[in-house]
Amino acid sequence: MFEKILAATDGSEHGLRAAKVAVELGKISGGKVYAVYVADTQRTAHLPDDMLLFSIKELLLKEGKEAIKQVQELAEKNGVDFDGAVVEGNPSDEIISYAKKKGANVIIVGAVGRTGLDKFLLGSVAEKVVRNSRIPVLTVPREES
Repeated sequence: MFEKILAATDGSEHGLRAAKVAVELGKISGGKVYAVYVADTQRTAHLPDDMLLFSIKELLLKEGKEAIKQVQELAEKNGVDFDGAVVEGNPSDEIISYAKKKGANVIIVGAVGRTGLDKFLLGSVAEKVVRNSRIPVLTVPREES
């Protein structure tokens, strides 16, 4: 059932926690883990195209490569087949699109926990993925402290 597992990562502690769950599921099921990092370049699309924006874009792409490398190392350490990509666009849309493209059986995302009333809500990207995906989504809460 879990031959193709998509881990959406943003390079954060929460993204890494979701990746660990994805790799563990891949190890148990014998499945392949796909990791995707979405560089949210749409936030800067309305700004003039100058050197500063080029630097921001390059920084996002570099951060993405590092995040994917973390997941790859985790997968290799656990003997799990792996493939990863850095894509550009709207994070929730691109995660869903990438999952469809790869034929994923499940999408695993980190749910960013907060304080007060917001602690019952998912992070905005995770929430949009849960609401819009036709593929099952597993949200991974942050560790309790």
